[in-house]
Order: sequence, then C-alpha cells, then structure tokens
Amino acid sequence: MNKKDMEVRKKIFINKLHLFGPTIRSLNEAEIDWMLAGSGCLYLLGNDRIPDDADIFLKDNIHDAADELFKIKSFIYKSDVESVRNSNPEGSHDMQLTSHLKINVGGKEYGLSITDEMMKKRIKTEIDGEPVWLLAPEDVLIVKALLQRGSEVGKSDLEDIQNFMKIYPNIDKDYIRSRITSLGANQRIGEIFF
Repeated sequence: MNKKDMEVRKKIFINKLHLFGPTIRSLNEAEIDWMLAGSGCLYLLGNDRIPDDADIFLKDNIHDAADELFKIKSFIYKSDVESVRNSNPEGSHDMQLTSHLKINVGGKEYGLSITDEMMKKRIKTEIDGEPVWLLAPEDVLIVKALLQRGSEVGKSDLEDIQNFMKIYPNIDKDYIRSRITSLGANQRIGEIFF
C-alpha cells in the first residue's frame, strides 16, 4: 500500500472513531505502552473492512494505570470462547482497552497476553502527529484464527484472514509458525495459514 492510501485510511479511521485520537494522546502522554489490535490494525495495513471499534491492547500489568488515567473501571468480558479484561474510555464501546486475553476452544485455553516478542514486532506509524503502535498483523491473524467468529456474532474472522493475506505480502510465516507452536495451537489453526 502506498503512503497516500495509508493517509486516506488514517483519516477515515480517525473520523469514524473520533475518540481514538484523544485516547491515544492520553496514553502516549502517560507513557503507557499500547498497540492497536483487531480489525483496526488490519484496516490501517490495507484490509478493506472498516472497523466499528478500536481494540487498544495493553500489557496485563499496566491496565490498572490506564484505568486510573481515564478514571474508569474495568470489567471481565466472557463469552463461550473468550475472556478478556476490558475498559472503555468515555464509556464508549467504540474504544476498548483490553488485556488478559484468553481464548478457550476445543477444550484448550490459549493465553494471548502481550509478550516481549510481540512488543518487538509491533509497527509504528503516526496519526495526526501522534505515534500509533500496531500489533503485528501476524498476531492479529492468530487471534482471529483461534476465535473463528462469523456473521452469526457480527464478526468476520476467517474472511478477514483470507482477505488480508491476499493484500499483505510481508506476512512473516516463520513468526506465525513460532507463535502457533508456542501456543500449542497447531491442531486448531495450523491449516489456516499453511
């Protein structure tokens, strides 16, 4: 994707999710490490689907500091397949601060908290002069592959993976292999990528 297209995507994203700019500015000023994850990350890297929310992924040990910064309280969101700590700046579900992500599928629990390896793979860009950190697309795709949520719950996980892999030539397949192995997820998701 060329620089002009990326700038257009950033404008669309920030205009749709008007709390994103103030939220990341506050996190950056407080020196709280964060990464944009989920569909927002994939959209900024070229995926066509415009996200309805921004998933701001935090390290488990700093979520309390982020909640204190925004004077909000976290809650644990649980579904049949996932458990995640969430909090919403300004009370808006468009903006999700998340940590402590665990996915339970096929009788197995996968812990997906941010690791040092994930921090090294993050991608830096800017929106309106603010540093924006993107979770490595490989990590976003792994989460989507584990969840495999479909239209019945308003998601497009497998479709997002297929579409993104067509348009993003720089996927680090060695990193994906390594992460799948470390998670013990070969049986669940190995065939999706290889």
